[in-house]
Amino acid sequence: MFGATLAKIRKQLGFQSAYKFFKSVGGSKTLGLAFVSYWDIERGKKLPRSWRLKTIMKALNIDMCSEKARELVGAYFQSLSGSEELLKILTACPARPADLTSRELAESAVQKSVDQRNIQLTTEQWRLRNRDMVMLICSNYIINTSGWVTIPELAAASGFAPAEIKKALRALAGGGLVEFSGDKARSHLTGRVVQLPPRNAENKDVYASSIRLWNDWIKNCACVASKRMTVRMSKTDMSIYRQHLAKAVDISTLYENPDADKQGSAIYFVDASMYKVLPNEEN
Repeated sequence: MFGATLAKIRKQLGFQSAYKFFKSVGGSKTLGLAFVSYWDIERGKKLPRSWRLKTIMKALNIDMCSEKARELVGAYFQSLSGSEELLKILTACPARPADLTSRELAESAVQKSVDQRNIQLTTEQWRLRNRDMVMLICSNYIINTSGWVTIPELAAASGFAPAEIKKALRALAGGGLVEFSGDKARSHLTGRVVQLPPRNAENKDVYASSIRLWNDWIKNCACVASKRMTVRMSKTDMSIYRQHLAKAVDISTLYENPDADKQGSAIYFVDASMYKVLPNEEN
């Protein structure tokens, strides 16, 4: 039960194989076990120690207050006890209305859509995308546009010189991110939801370069919408709210249309961030 649930969630998060997940998160350095041991867990041959659940969920970027966390922990205790009966006692709660609220329906639909399209890149592919601004912008334009994209089209949209773009496309093609032929390129990632890499020591440079490049990119971009406020909340409530915020961003994928008329559409960067501002712990 636990192994099957872990494998299902791992695939939903874009890791198509257990080995790819193991390598992407830093292997035994991060998980504290050899691949064979992790593979035995997914195959249901063994259960991990309870304290290792937190390590596995952290490697999968699963928030502790999320539905996926509850599903995984529930499967663990069901496998541990060999029955659903004890778990039902612990999770028993007053009956809820049969109909979901409109918000819950929307969030459920979005999550299902995202899970079906999730894909993870390798650490090397992330480093390649974030190598410089030309690589970042060209890869994002191609991934968000159906069919072949020409070098003149990329030059007109980005302002980069054709020679710079051609060099970037060759590198992206070499890393398996695009298909490049003549003066045009296309991506097999179009229509997929590219997930951020796991936050670990191996990917520290990936996150740093990504933040730096995105901040530089949007400096001169038009802000079309903004909503800000300050609120006091507990860490638990903040964690729960983060889940709703993440789902609100995911809803943008429902409006995604790589086939849209290029004259009547644009590529938007959606950024939902939370900052802890007070108390200022640096003072």
